[in-house]
Amino acid sequence: MDKMEMYQRGLLAVKAKLLCEGANPDQATLELFAQQNPSGVKRGGLSSGGKLKLGGRIFVNAPFYLKREVGLGIQADLNRVRGVSVIDHQSQTIIVAGEVLPAPSWYNQRLGEFAITQIITAHNRQLAAAVYEDCVLFGLKKECRFCVMNVSQRQKSCRLMRKSAELILGALELIPVSEYGGLTLNGGMTLAPGRGMEIFEPVVRQISQRYPGLPIAVEITPPADLGWINRLAEAGVSSLMMNLETWDLEKRREIIPGKDELCPRDLYLRAFARAVGVLGSGKVSTCFVVGTESLASLREGIRTVVQLGVIPSPLAGRYFEDVPEYRFSPQTDWRDFLEIIYFTADQLRQSTLATADQAGCVACGMCDLIKEVAC
Repeated sequence: MDKMEMYQRGLLAVKAKLLCEGANPDQATLELFAQQNPSGVKRGGLSSGGKLKLGGRIFVNAPFYLKREVGLGIQADLNRVRGVSVIDHQSQTIIVAGEVLPAPSWYNQRLGEFAITQIITAHNRQLAAAVYEDCVLFGLKKECRFCVMNVSQRQKSCRLMRKSAELILGALELIPVSEYGGLTLNGGMTLAPGRGMEIFEPVVRQISQRYPGLPIAVEITPPADLGWINRLAEAGVSSLMMNLETWDLEKRREIIPGKDELCPRDLYLRAFARAVGVLGSGKVSTCFVVGTESLASLREGIRTVVQLGVIPSPLAGRYFEDVPEYRFSPQTDWRDFLEIIYFTADQLRQSTLATADQAGCVACGMCDLIKEVAC
């Protein structure tokens, strides 16, 4: 192993630890993180945090904590613009230098009464918008344990709960779209046969007509009627994310009760086969939340989806201390997380499967390590 590879692996270990355990930022760093989220929007899934660039080459979106003390800290380096140092609390030594990513210049724009960041945000070189910020599972009292979409709902106008294509297109007109690799659209479930895809289809169609070269990824649960996958592809979707979350059947009933009931694991597998057939190899992905099940079960799930032509994206479960009575507090060992990442990379290599996503979570790469290790 040469020095560059050793350096790269060291950075990946730091990223893994940040993703799994988070960090305690000092006040100056916290103020820089606040600039990245001027609207104070809490995202529904496991991706709220602070965006950093480590060692000049690795991007990470890590949870940060003000009350919970963890092993890593982030201190501002006043000698560099947006410069920070990641420190080990136990030894009080600097592990790696980095920088807080600046907020895009268009973050100060408004679209009528709304701040643009209430409509679209930037994730690394990707754009993201929540088209449908509601989910039938909350009404059924069967929501996913880690989801905080209901918190996001309380922060926003009801006019933003279901965003029209016109609203998103209006925001895109204020953004230098050509500087970004793609657009990710996500949202919650419905009880309709499309399970929410029926909401996305007209939005995707209008955006792809206005921006025909813009890759569009959609993150949604599998539809009861698999024909909706074909309709999304015809509308202009370039890649599809359908997140299994966890493979173990018992854990699925515990952690994602409503999703497991309405979209059981077998439906995911059928939807994966349909989506790969429609969109092509490397255009379908699924997230696994590491820390929700045994490593043996997780390996089985990863092996199975790779055989179907699906890219696995292992994510570290994270805790939100700013959400009252948050019920999800996984204990994810960063070494186990790295082991699963390398296992996934090995499975992809054995299957000669590589991501072709230009939009979506894998393309962004800030919350997992697949992009660095396997792509």
